[in-house]
Amino acid sequence: MPVAIVNMISFILELILNMAQVVVIASVIISWVGADPYNPIVQLIRNLTEPMYRPFRKLTENFSGPIDLAPLIVLLLITTIQKGILPSIKMMILQPS
Repeated sequence: MPVAIVNMISFILELILNMAQVVVIASVIISWVGADPYNPIVQLIRNLTEPMYRPFRKLTENFSGPIDLAPLIVLLLITTIQKGILPSIKMMILQPS
């Protein structure tokens, strides 16, 4: 596979993951400040993040207490993909045979 295509795909995936991080952080800030739930931007952010949080909320509902750990888990997962998995895949693809 040509290097340019691999780099382009890697760049697009990094961009998507960076945008996901920003949306998760915005969601956390919104929950802290108690923003108007009828605001279209707040609704958009909640609609984007809730599907990401849902599986982790089911896993942590018994031991997380009053703190929602789902955003933290999602951020850790995104960071693991960005810093560990994507570079490894990129190296494997670009490695000369």
